[in-house]
Amino acid sequence: MENELRKLRYSLSDLLEQLRAKDMSSIADVEYAILETNGQLSVIPKSMKRPATPEDLSLQLPRENLAYTLIMDGIVQHKNLPRASVTEAWLKQELQKAGINDFRQVLIAGIDSKGQLYFQPKQKK
Repeated sequence: MENELRKLRYSLSDLLEQLRAKDMSSIADVEYAILETNGQLSVIPKSMKRPATPEDLSLQLPRENLAYTLIMDGIVQHKNLPRASVTEAWLKQELQKAGINDFRQVLIAGIDSKGQLYFQPKQKK
């Protein structure tokens, strides 16, 4: 390994730095580290050091949908309303609950994968 690293002008310090960037604080936790042709390091941790997945825990999770932007800089993104399964009337009603009566008062608004509306009003001048 040492000779191969020298040929590539890649030091152990470089290797350790890239491992840390991949959240691998100990080289002992690494099963394989592959220096790709683009210079990036691919890391495969040892099986006991990999994060647990829902599948590992036999959990059935609900499917997640995409988040959609509904308003950008005061302009309603009409094409995203049906994709998010909401209407302009619903959006207006939800914003009115927060004291916003005009879409132009909203910097950004969206709906997350759980159907929760989030928004940021524009700064008042």
